[in-house]
Amino acid sequence: MGSRTPSVEVEAALVDAAERILAAFGPGALSVRRIAAEAGVAPMSVYNRFDGKNGIVDRLYVRGFDDLARALRGVDDTDAGAALAACGEAYWAFAMARPATYSVMFDRSVDGYEPSPAAWGHASDCFGELVAHVRRAMAAGAVADGDPVDVAQQLWASLHGLVSLTMRSLGFVADVDAHRRRLCQALLRGLAPPPPA
Repeated sequence: MGSRTPSVEVEAALVDAAERILAAFGPGALSVRRIAAEAGVAPMSVYNRFDGKNGIVDRLYVRGFDDLARALRGVDDTDAGAALAACGEAYWAFAMARPATYSVMFDRSVDGYEPSPAAWGHASDCFGELVAHVRRAMAAGAVADGDPVDVAQQLWASLHGLVSLTMRSLGFVADVDAHRRRLCQALLRGLAPPPPA
């Protein structure tokens, strides 16, 4: 008698398949049948394990935020100010490497999908990684004292805006990389403590 594939492997295969389809063909191509065929399993597996397509999308949302959180957590914080700039680079790198997943996370690109409360918790935890870097920067004097959540939201919003404009081909600068670095530098200068009187 052959051994059955462990459930966790089937689930991972289905999420991998959804991510590949999304990246290659866009959100309109996602369907239970197509995801199952790409993963090499019966469509019923999708319903048994995820209760339908949106369950897989929810898992993809969680995976995206967990991966982004790991990238932010992995930033070297020896220099707390430089770490914030590195967080911006990590955010940019994630978005550029996985634009389809990014669109699920931030653009609600799949019709009818809304993150579950549990998935939303993963997004919140990811944001918490940036907040932790801001707190360290404040403690080190690289960022003026204030509400670390508010400051983290300012940084996130700025980078998100740049990513969104770039993904929609609405950037008008010739060198996006140089522009991104200047943006990060401007944000950090604006957040720095005022010089002593």
